Parts: sequence; C-alpha cells; structure tokens
Amino acid sequence: MKIEITNVLTEKQKDNINNLQKTCNDFENLKGEVFLSNEINFNKDIPCFFLGYEEEKLVAFLTIFVPTREEGEISTFTHPAYRKKGNFKRLLKEAAEALRKNGVPKILFVAEPESYTSKEVLKKIGETKLIRSEYTMSYLKEKFQKNKNRKGLKFKLASEDNKKIYSQITEEIFKMSEGTSNNFVENAIKSTDRDAYIGYLNSEKIGVFNMNYTEDGVFLYGLGIRERFQRKGYGEEFLNFALEKAFEKGEKAVLDVDSDNMPAYNLYKKLGFKIDFQADYYEYYI
Repeated sequence: MKIEITNVLTEKQKDNINNLQKTCNDFENLKGEVFLSNEINFNKDIPCFFLGYEEEKLVAFLTIFVPTREEGEISTFTHPAYRKKGNFKRLLKEAAEALRKNGVPKILFVAEPESYTSKEVLKKIGETKLIRSEYTMSYLKEKFQKNKNRKGLKFKLASEDNKKIYSQITEEIFKMSEGTSNNFVENAIKSTDRDAYIGYLNSEKIGVFNMNYTEDGVFLYGLGIRERFQRKGYGEEFLNFALEKAFEKGEKAVLDVDSDNMPAYNLYKKLGFKIDFQADYYEYYI
C-alpha cells in the first residue's frame, strides 16, 4: 500500500475520502463523518491526514484531530475488501510517529459502539481504555422559541480587542494550559464561517461559546460558564442566545456533549436537543 501524508487535503482527496467512508458506513450501518480540515489543530503544520492507496485507489484513511498538545483524536476506516492486510497498522504507525515528533503523548481512538471492526482492532492494539462517550445532539429551527429573558446577560463577539480575555476565560473554564486556546479564538476571528462569543453579567465576564457555520447546520462548541456562576441558570440563557444566533444562518443546531458532563447533557435534553450519534473514546499512550 502506498501512503500519502499531508496536513491539507485537495478537493479530489476529500471526495475520495467521503466516498470511502460512505462505503465503510454502509457496510457496517454506521453514521460517522470525519472532519477534513486542520484549522482547529493547535499546530497546523502537523501531518494529520494519512491516505493509503492500492493502484491509485484509496482503500484506507486515517485522520488526527489535535486541538491541544495533550492528545490526538484518531478516526480511521478501511475499505471492506482491503481489511486484515495490515493497512490500518501501517497508517497508525505513521500517525503515532507524527504525534511523537510533536510532543503529543496520547491517542484517543474514536469508535462507534456498533462497529464490530473497531472493537476487533482495539483488542489487537491492546492497552486501550474506554474513558468516555460523546453524544452528537441536534435541534431544529422549527422547534425554537426565542427567549427574551437574558438575566441581565450581554454578549460580545470575540475580536482582536478582546481575544486575550476570551483565551483567559476559556482556559480557566476548561482547565487548559496557558495559551492553549489561542488557536480557537484566532480561527474564529479570521474565519468567515466561525464566531466566538463572550458572555457578560454587568461588567463580569462569565462564560464563552463558539459557532461553526456549515452546510449541514450550525455547530456549537466550547460553551462553558465560569465555576462561580454555574447552577444559576446562565447556561440555559447562553444556549438560548447561541440558538438564536445559529438560526439566523442555519436550519439546524448541532453540538457534542461528553458522558461525564451530565449537567450539560440534561440541559440540552431539557431544551429539546435529540441524540443523533454516539462515539466512544479509547485512550492509548504512545
């Protein structure tokens, strides 16, 4: 198998990857979709796409999502006719080496619970541990009712003027290392399909959230409230405002929530979000 390694994909490569994933999903009745951009990776120069070819045909693919230096999330799939030939093992070796060279110590394998192939592969890798599940949930515009009760909250778009404030709050809320969130806010400021917001209560900065506008819907992420303002109803007001902004540009809002964040999960369910997809995360140290 010939392997191509890159950090930016061509449109032709993206088409081939999407076609391969559709074949694999249809074979096992799966729903996963890979993210084919490096724009949120903490270092855009890290090779994050690994394509395996047999006689010019794409038969295997692996991608790494590396938002921080702590870990790289790996998603991968191989054409059913080319499995059990060592193709995944070769791609994983290259990916692990790329992470190692850039000081990333840990891999998170992303797998759908219905995928029997993923379970077999994880057993062969060994020393992996299921650490959490993540649920993709969605909310349709037709069900949304605008809530005018803001509890005194105001929201500002992240910009060059306040990006340092945004980074500090994000790192505090999500217990990230200093400077880790800089990449998120820079992308939101410079990108035409992303926004980041800071929420204020009078002069107090109490939380943040982000939006990514796509053809399939508006993806909400990085929503968090500072600890001393939690459990006071502000999370619901943040989400209501985020939905209001989302539905100005799309018909569906989408977000992910971890199984170890039950307060957020329960809030999303309360507001009417429905589960579309589940992914399990298996930890593996390089």
